[in-house]
Amino acid sequence: MLKKVIGKLGSLCAYTHIVKVITGLLHNEGLSEQTKAGRNIALLGFFCPFFWYALLTGESKEIVLMHAIHSSIVFLIGIMIIFVSIRKQKE
Repeated sequence: MLKKVIGKLGSLCAYTHIVKVITGLLHNEGLSEQTKAGRNIALLGFFCPFFWYALLTGESKEIVLMHAIHSSIVFLIGIMIIFVSIRKQKE
């Protein structure tokens, strides 16, 4: 039961999606799907609920900054995936 719950929670993690997409990029699998996945990862980074919750509830400056940095990293990884997949489509 616990493994099932942890597996479900792990599948919702942004890093799980990032690893799947990067693996697909390396193996040239479904480039248009990779572009969509990059878009979804970028949106997940932009609309990160942890960042917005910390910002809107008045958390300390350090906590908001930590979430902002983390969300920015996820957003930039998504943008990089989009650019790499589009570049591979043109080749």
